[in-house]
Amino acid sequence: MNNAISSLIIIFLFVITATIVGMIPGMNKKMNLEEWAVGDRNFGRWLNWFILSGEIYTAFAFLGASGWAYARGGPTFYILGYGALAYIVGYYILPAISPIGRKHGLMTQPDLVGYLYGSKTLSLLTAIIGVAFLLPYLQLQLTGLGLIIETCSYGLVPRVPAMLIAFALVASFVYLSGLKGVASTAVFKDVAMMIAVVFFGLYLPIHFFGSVGGMFKALEVAKPGFLALPGGTKNLDASWVMSTLAVFSMGFYMWPHFTPNSFSARNPDVLRHNAIYLPLYQLCLIFPMLIGFTALLVLAPLKTPDMAFMTIVQKVFPGWAVGLVGGAGALACMIPAADLLLSTSMLFTRNIYCKTIAKNATANDMGRIARVVVLALTAIALCLAIFLPNMLVNLLITGYSGVSQFFPMIVLGLYWKKASRWGAYAGLCVGEILVFTLMLGHMDPFVFAGMNLNAGFVALSMNLTVFVMVSLFTNNSVQDKNRKAPIAR
Repeated sequence: MNNAISSLIIIFLFVITATIVGMIPGMNKKMNLEEWAVGDRNFGRWLNWFILSGEIYTAFAFLGASGWAYARGGPTFYILGYGALAYIVGYYILPAISPIGRKHGLMTQPDLVGYLYGSKTLSLLTAIIGVAFLLPYLQLQLTGLGLIIETCSYGLVPRVPAMLIAFALVASFVYLSGLKGVASTAVFKDVAMMIAVVFFGLYLPIHFFGSVGGMFKALEVAKPGFLALPGGTKNLDASWVMSTLAVFSMGFYMWPHFTPNSFSARNPDVLRHNAIYLPLYQLCLIFPMLIGFTALLVLAPLKTPDMAFMTIVQKVFPGWAVGLVGGAGALACMIPAADLLLSTSMLFTRNIYCKTIAKNATANDMGRIARVVVLALTAIALCLAIFLPNMLVNLLITGYSGVSQFFPMIVLGLYWKKASRWGAYAGLCVGEILVFTLMLGHMDPFVFAGMNLNAGFVALSMNLTVFVMVSLFTNNSVQDKNRKAPIAR
């Protein structure tokens, strides 16, 4: 009981501190819609750094990476590759869209699509798809939060009450402070997460095996070939890893919340600078994997692999140390969830509700409605997390496959003069239909010519092919109306 109480006190202090930090920007002044949604487009290198890097240290990094290392072995190493590749993509894409947003008052990804193709219908379709795939990502954070607090409280606090309390606090500072609140708390969260994963990732292998190398030697003896492909799986081989790296690196910045995060930058150079140095963060994802491998060797078999990190820390350390891990892990779920809540509320309000029902809504009206939608989305995500739980990485893979289908539409819309709205329609529809068909049909990986391909990669390949072919055979109305976006150099 003493361990549980000390752990809960520390987790509580982490969560309350983050909530207060997140509320402060909204307490200082009443924000208009642009300040609330895109931070008044005035974030410098540091604030923009923490907003963008927040998508690395999430429930996925804290629980999913160690869980995959514990359960699957070799295929886990794809996690190190896709972010580093994605930043190369981001170096060219993000500085291109930021000045467009500033010049034309864009705030969301569907706004950008509508501008590139001059199509309100395509913008609406993008918003609907974006909401559909952001909700599972939000659910991922909720599910992870519940698991972390339940485990770190030694079962004293069940996951459902933990999710209810923590996400009520998240909704409160998002409601009040918007993107500035998210950015402020992201600084606190990243520092806590980095310290936690690096320390435990190094300490645990050394504690049990004398060194990190000793742990790997013991793992090879206990489970020969586990660190090679396909590891502890039957079909996650080299072809799956390569196709997953491709689709994830292209889909990384296609998540709808990255567009307003990019619009928040003071200028394109902020985004270029951060794209150069953010790959350093990928190195820290090694440490949750080390924890997962260590847990496999020293723990009894776990029913839930995603609990490997928490369970081994609980086995070795006293309650106060478990509380530090739980507090950092809780923030790793709460802060990305805050960004997701904000972006999803803007997609629904600005690009769905106010384009179909409240067509005469002013900016102030949008701001009020979006804040209410934040509360409604919190309730929906809680219901999904409680009644439709799923393994963390599977949720993320599903989401990535879906949002990756935006890549041809946005990137070719920026850089290819012949891109047409009909090509965008056709490619997007083909891609999303394939994603749903393959995922719901349990055809991921998709077997083709003896290769096990990521289903999202298959869908994206067809999407791109259809987009290009249809664009070549349709009138380029986008270019004719001079709606093509200028490229930031």
